[in-house]
Amino acid sequence: MRRNILYLSPSNRWLGARISLYVLLKMLDKERFHPIIVCPPGSGAFSQRLESEGFEVEYLRLWNWRKYKYVVHRGISVMKMVSLLRRHDIHLIHCNEFWTAPYAFWATRFVKVPAVSHVRLFMTPTKIRQYYLGYMARIVCVCKALVEEFSGWSDYKKRVVPIYNGIDLMEFDPCRVAEEEIRAKYNIPKDDVVIGLVGQISHRKGQHRLINIAPDLVRRYPNVRFLIVGSSREREYEAEIHRMITERNLQKHFIFTGDEIEMPKVYKALDILVLPTLQEGFGRVVVEAESMEIPVVVSNAGGLVEVVEPGKTGFIYTLGKNEEMLDYLMRLCGNPELRRGMGVAGRGFVREHFSQERMVEQVTALYLEVLGDASHSG
Repeated sequence: MRRNILYLSPSNRWLGARISLYVLLKMLDKERFHPIIVCPPGSGAFSQRLESEGFEVEYLRLWNWRKYKYVVHRGISVMKMVSLLRRHDIHLIHCNEFWTAPYAFWATRFVKVPAVSHVRLFMTPTKIRQYYLGYMARIVCVCKALVEEFSGWSDYKKRVVPIYNGIDLMEFDPCRVAEEEIRAKYNIPKDDVVIGLVGQISHRKGQHRLINIAPDLVRRYPNVRFLIVGSSREREYEAEIHRMITERNLQKHFIFTGDEIEMPKVYKALDILVLPTLQEGFGRVVVEAESMEIPVVVSNAGGLVEVVEPGKTGFIYTLGKNEEMLDYLMRLCGNPELRRGMGVAGRGFVREHFSQERMVEQVTALYLEVLGDASHSG
């Protein structure tokens, strides 16, 4: 019997969590499972992509659970979700981000189906409690380090499982992407060394940390360019990093692209990827870059230590020690052979650990286990 799964997404933005869900939906065995995806109303790249590829999308706003002003709206959304569960004869709910778990919890008080939740960011005991994660049949963590956030549960080793996000090695294949498109678009000379920082422009991602060391890099390697890929919801922070660049007279070395959808073309323009982030669950952009044979330099935040082989696919520096980041970037800027060797190793590392096939196989096994538990319990 084919099982109907309701996926809950709190956002329509085409960013890591939604990209990972899209990869899962694309690869899911449709003879076993029929996915229905709940997205917020209004246009967005995520729901547009799903609809264009024939997925069944339902539009329902899942209001911020912790804001009291939405208490009435939350109740209405819960009842609408109950209606969805009944109308689509749902067998399982999958919360793509923990923010939606309270909706799954309350809806399943009325319709008895199991729910699982992805956790993509580091948690606290308070947050685990506030978002009802203890009531989920399973928690899917995107790295092993996140699993330990649930060690207060006596049965956490059974209920909390690490499953790495999967990468499409065909999509992120350097042999299948045009060489010069992005460099030509931004007038970057062929011989310039391009260091990319991909992600939302935010204090957490740490663009300012890269800007602080940029003058030393430029003095040593005047042909270095920095490609900042992503947009911002932190307007004050965005203004601050532009001010920092101007104060250091680095305007000609920094290029801001805004959001980019065709990421393989962006990676093809890079020589190095850097991610000086303060907190990270998985670091999808790091694995995508490795798949595109780009060496990486990342902080030791969260799950990043699990997606880089130090000295083989890139370097991991100690968060707060920007001089380490600078040293690694200088080593890579000055050594094309090192960059090439790490790039080749990176793609092999991704193939072994982070393929989309491996992810879907593990998620499928988890679904069958949870659905089996539910059937045995009556």
